[in-house]
Amino acid sequence: MIYVTGHKNPDTDSICSAIGYAEFKKALTGEEYVPARAGNLNPETEFVLKRFGLDAPELISNAAGKDVILVDHNEVAQAADDIESAHIIEILDHHKIGDVQTKEPIYFRAMPVGCTATIVYLHYKENNIEFKPAAAGALCSAILSDTLAFRSPTCTDLDREAAEAYAKVAGIEDIQAYAKEMFKAGSELAGKSPKEILYMDFKKFTAGNTTYGVGQVTSMDEDELKELAKTMNDYLHESFSEHGVDMIFLLLTNILDESSELIYAGEGADEVVKKAFTSSEADRTYLKGVVSRKKQVIPPLTEALS
Repeated sequence: MIYVTGHKNPDTDSICSAIGYAEFKKALTGEEYVPARAGNLNPETEFVLKRFGLDAPELISNAAGKDVILVDHNEVAQAADDIESAHIIEILDHHKIGDVQTKEPIYFRAMPVGCTATIVYLHYKENNIEFKPAAAGALCSAILSDTLAFRSPTCTDLDREAAEAYAKVAGIEDIQAYAKEMFKAGSELAGKSPKEILYMDFKKFTAGNTTYGVGQVTSMDEDELKELAKTMNDYLHESFSEHGVDMIFLLLTNILDESSELIYAGEGADEVVKKAFTSSEADRTYLKGVVSRKKQVIPPLTEALS
């Protein structure tokens, strides 16, 4: 049995690419590939799976001794526990090259596109394998999620092509209308604790000797984000020692305004933010035009820390 799994604190791309790629591998080889996850689903992903009648992938809390394919990540800190003791067979990703190591050469496909689901699309296309409607709907959703419905600077023509091809098979007639419905479901934050909100989409990274975490919350409700800013700022400072990082950052992204507020905590974080984003604000930074953690936040933070 081979598990296809995304990262901890999985987002929609992590879950849906695991589902779509496992289905592709089964169709290609006739062997058993099982979609898996390394954490709990967020509200947006729950909406997507329910919308297309898909079961949640199997939860893998520890990868030791398992045969695995990694999707949407290639960093140890983001992977299932004991990933070093797993047998990694393949990696599909659209992020920077991380620190996952293998004992032998493997199939590793990393591309500068907006979503791992777009790389999955190429596998179907190159092998003349048809999408099943449910998986196509999930994979389309992943692209819309990661590219903020094509608004993100990470979005490429290939992402659009893939999303439109998936949408046609899945029966999604109006992509933008469906995206709004999905984003609304994903930004239902009422009743969630600050910790739950932080870990809805949270990843750890390493730069030099510094380990830092970056979370992101997206919403179409400006007032909701304004209220969240103070709550989360207080929470990050009060709970900083619980998160196992040297610095912690949180993006509050307004999808409609195409901007983010950056909240952070940790010794030296203020200087890093000033260096990375030329900001003089002490507690939070308004980043106009910044919506992509991968392309617009991680690179300048990594450079500042290096």
